[in-house]
Amino acid sequence: MNDMLQAPAIEPLPSAPLLERFLFEQPLIPVVVLAILAIVAAIAFASRGQRRRGLLIAVVLAAVAAGVYTAASVVTTERERMLERTAALIAATATVDTASLNRLLTEDASLRASGDIERALGSIEGLAEIMDQAEYRLQGRYRITDWEIHDRQATLDGPNVGRTLVRVGVDVESFGRTHYSWWRLHWERTPDGQWRCFEIEPRWIQFVGSAR
Repeated sequence: MNDMLQAPAIEPLPSAPLLERFLFEQPLIPVVVLAILAIVAAIAFASRGQRRRGLLIAVVLAAVAAGVYTAASVVTTERERMLERTAALIAATATVDTASLNRLLTEDASLRASGDIERALGSIEGLAEIMDQAEYRLQGRYRITDWEIHDRQATLDGPNVGRTLVRVGVDVESFGRTHYSWWRLHWERTPDGQWRCFEIEPRWIQFVGSAR
């Protein structure tokens, strides 16, 4: 019963390599460190009577910080692209946007449930059946009025395959509170360069329970 109300520990996805994560996905940490080093260098050399050298080092460090921030703004990693597609897939599902679902899912996409979730919802095979079930379940009693992604992770398992893990909160028309769930999505990069989801795994759904 506790699993039905509160999510158990969900196994996280492997982290991105540190260098790529800090250079392109989370640049604020190295930018702040470099800015602090620039200030420290300027003060330290000034106290030794070498103000000019300190200013030169500070300028170089500030330029590196600016370069890191610019690179992160320009470069979109494949993990970030998968997370963008994940957000688009959640929005398309919540609004039953079948045109978008058609672009975001592969033809043989499946929803693979297990444990408590399989007993409650079953599994769904194929894009057409997924869209039929979305229309059947989410355009009536369980129509979603608002949604938000609260946690999100992504990992690459190979050059053209990866996974995302998200915790989603939704407001359903017939419920009086936000309803939470965890989902693991499997992605492949198709020949047109787009990431498409080929397998959806519900890991935990509030009031339903957990996967195996």
